[in-house]
Order: sequence, then C-alpha cells, then structure tokens
Amino acid sequence: MRTRARPLLGTLVAIRAEATDAAIDAAFEAIARVHRLMNAHSDAGDVAAINAQAWRRPVTVDAWTFRVLAMALRVGRASGGAFDPTLGRGATYEDIVLLPGRRVSLRRRARLDLGGIAKGFAVDRAVEVLKRSAALAGCVNAGGDLRFFGEAPQVARVRLPSEPSLSVALTTARERAFATSGSYFGGRHVDARCGRRLRLQCSITVGAASCMVADALTKAVAAVGPVPGLLARFRAQAYLVDGQGTIHAPRR
Repeated sequence: MRTRARPLLGTLVAIRAEATDAAIDAAFEAIARVHRLMNAHSDAGDVAAINAQAWRRPVTVDAWTFRVLAMALRVGRASGGAFDPTLGRGATYEDIVLLPGRRVSLRRRARLDLGGIAKGFAVDRAVEVLKRSAALAGCVNAGGDLRFFGEAPQVARVRLPSEPSLSVALTTARERAFATSGSYFGGRHVDARCGRRLRLQCSITVGAASCMVADALTKAVAAVGPVPGLLARFRAQAYLVDGQGTIHAPRR
C-alpha cells in the first residue's frame, strides 16, 4: 500500500492505494485538473470565465465542470436553496442555466464558487483513475472529503468538534464516500438561503456513493438539518458528532 500527499484544492490531498506510482501520479493530475477548471480564486479556468462572461453570453465549459454544475443545481433544488454555488449578491442557483453543448448562461450577473462541491468531485475522479489503472484498494482524502474503494471495509473517522486533534470512529464501509463540515479551525458556514452565519454545535458528516454528492449535502444539512427526504433522494446518510464525541444515529 503506497501513501503520498500533495497540496491541492486549498488543502493537503492524500492518496493511499494498492497502485503503481504512475497510477497515483495520474490520480493527482485528475485532481489538479479539477483545481485548474473550478478554482474560484483564479483568473483562469471555467469558473472564472463563467463569472466574467456568462451573464452576457453563454460560455462553453469542460465536461467535468458541466457535470459539477448539473449536480449543484440538483442539490440546490432538492434542498430548497440550502446548497447554492452562487455567493448571494442578488443571484441564486436558479439564475444558472445549463444549455446544450456544455454551455452555461447566467440570467443575471453572479459570482459562482464551486468550492462546496468540486473538492468531492475531484476525489471521485482520482478514485476513477486509480480503479481504471487496476488499483485494488485504497482511499483518497482531500481535507476530510474522502472515498474508500476495494473489497475490504475501511473505518471512517471524524475529528471531535471540541478537540480537532482527536477523532472518533464513525462507521465502517467499503466503496463509500464521506464529507464532513464543522467549525474546525475557525471554519465559517452560511445558510445560502438568507446569508445567515451558522454556528454548528456538531460536526456533520454525510455518507454517499459519490464524494461530490456527500460534499454538497454537508452544506445543505448544516442549514436545514438531516432531513430524511433530502438524504433519501440521494441515498445518503448523515452523522452528527457533538463535542463529547457522541455519534447521533444516521437519519435515512
């Protein structure tokens, strides 16, 4: 089992896998591609082009960016706007229009930030590359957004909200992704529907088949709670861990 790490996506990305060095290099390159396309703090890439031009005319984007936007809109609609890749300023996810030919248009000027979903998508793409390269098992972890693959079950752990240097075993799973939101290290969370700052008393972890879905749902659950209907729509589970390390039962 090889373990390697690189700074990407604004965090440290670690890959642990039964794979060749070439396969792990290719997985990191997939993550780097997501970073180049969807970094909201860059003047290059698809998100930059959308923010600069799509309110005037449609912008053609990479197939990966189009997939992330499609899922962002799906989670936005399902959560009543609790997940929203726009940054407010009068616009919402409903102002994003996806057109044939991977074109994106904005009904009004908006600023998109896919940071709440793109990191999970990058993890999924890295796992896809590893599997395609015949990797037998492993885990890709991008700052708490992680996905396991392989036949053997693996343990998902989450930091304690009151003591981030400590962690608790959350669940055991195979071929599953997890993403966590919490007030670790001064993290700031906002209800996208009204701009109100959220003060999370528990960490929120969502388990789903894809890390992209888990990543987006953590933001929605932070705002509206572990609504069973929302989680069931994406075949996901939510785990809440309080400051004492108590794991509250998953809601289905």
